Amino acid sequence: WETTLDESHAYSSFEYGVGYRYGQGLRRAFEKADTRFVGRKEGDTVEFHIRSEDVFITEDPSLYYELPESREIERVQPVDMNATVQRSEFVQRYGVHKPGDLIDTEFGRAIIASVDEVRVRIEYISEVGEEFESLYGTAVVEEIDRETHTMYIAHNPELGRTILPSKDWQFLPVEITDLTEEKITLKILKYIRIKAKIEDITEKYDGKWVVEQGDSVLVDYTGWLENGEGFDTTDEAIADDNATKKAESFKRKYTYSPLQITSVDYEDQELLKAFEEQLIGMKMGEEKAITLSPEEAYGSYDEGGVVRIQIHDEVPVEETVLRERKIPYDEFISEHGQPIEGEETITSYGTVEVVDISSDGVMIRQKTINEEMVLDHFTATVIDETEESFTFRRTFKERVNTKNGMASVEEKDGLYVLTLETENLVIGEMYTTEYGAGTICEITEDEVVVDTNHPLAGEQLRFEIKIVEIRKYMEQ
Repeated sequence: WETTLDESHAYSSFEYGVGYRYGQGLRRAFEKADTRFVGRKEGDTVEFHIRSEDVFITEDPSLYYELPESREIERVQPVDMNATVQRSEFVQRYGVHKPGDLIDTEFGRAIIASVDEVRVRIEYISEVGEEFESLYGTAVVEEIDRETHTMYIAHNPELGRTILPSKDWQFLPVEITDLTEEKITLKILKYIRIKAKIEDITEKYDGKWVVEQGDSVLVDYTGWLENGEGFDTTDEAIADDNATKKAESFKRKYTYSPLQITSVDYEDQELLKAFEEQLIGMKMGEEKAITLSPEEAYGSYDEGGVVRIQIHDEVPVEETVLRERKIPYDEFISEHGQPIEGEETITSYGTVEVVDISSDGVMIRQKTINEEMVLDHFTATVIDETEESFTFRRTFKERVNTKNGMASVEEKDGLYVLTLETENLVIGEMYTTEYGAGTICEITEDEVVVDTNHPLAGEQLRFEIKIVEIRKYMEQ
């Protein structure tokens, strides 16, 4: 990535302010290198290297500094034909979709099985011999094992191909440097060489900035409960001080550094809105103590936030569904949106038409039936049809991914009995459920009790804060 820095180059220069901030990519990486510009004059050319981590890693990049020079991956890759993706990540990669839609992915064609507030479940439907574009170039479906519901992908990449980061494992750009029948060797590109020419210097920071709405700030803080116990801090000395009382929710950090608030936009905050609002008008180095009521902090404690997750569940192996049936109104709204009489919508079973709408439910008529579908974590196929109904059978799997974690499956008396895998669950640790993440309170033979309230819900909090740095948008 070079330029001759003369009139022949293809890109215009961009404004960069030392001590200002930018949101992402190279502009963000320059923040870590802007000391190279200090003391320079107009017309100077600066050449330096920046870590690829600083361009592509949005969190703390230090975790990736010790990555090996290269890594090998299998040329034939097994893929579970059922996958669950966080909804926000799915929308970013594929856009907004509804159940039944087809999408092209880096593992071939897939169908949207279900969509909820948190997750999108997809099932890969590519056939043996089907070609598609993967992360590494051309790939082909080599084998499908229906018993284990596993698809085997054979990659046929090009030597020298550069691949940009993916959210799965590859956090940095890599180059394909070697191929064998069994392996692909990927060289990690750890550095980017930068040449920068200072074309114009327009303004100098005068040290008089105060925090305004929209600024990026670094804040040192220590948080205290009413009883004098500390619950969080950016100060390692306080964290290590045994004489300082610590709250039960206090956790040691891997590294201690100021809190970065990317943009002080307190009006859009749901939590700790008052914390950000108190930063407005503060100067660099200024210190302040602020107190937040429970409502201004993490809200009041809600007894309804304690949920009981059943460890055992069961679904029938075979099930018959009426072609014309009524769905509760709220359930229809939740899954399909506002019903309109005469319009069609897609369900897990296939396309339906809205026949009638009343206060007690929405009457629908099944118009088409999917040959394969995903129902209650299982792939299902239709085994019988009549004018009034259709019957489908779920395909057995030893393990399934539920909204509350992985579950083992046993077939018994025409039912699939699901048992959540709780062996590694520990009381006091975090656990993600269909109702949100929370702390495990109790584990019995039949249920896991999880408190989804924030650990500091209902607490009045006192913060001692100090402004470490202020960075402003160029527009300001």
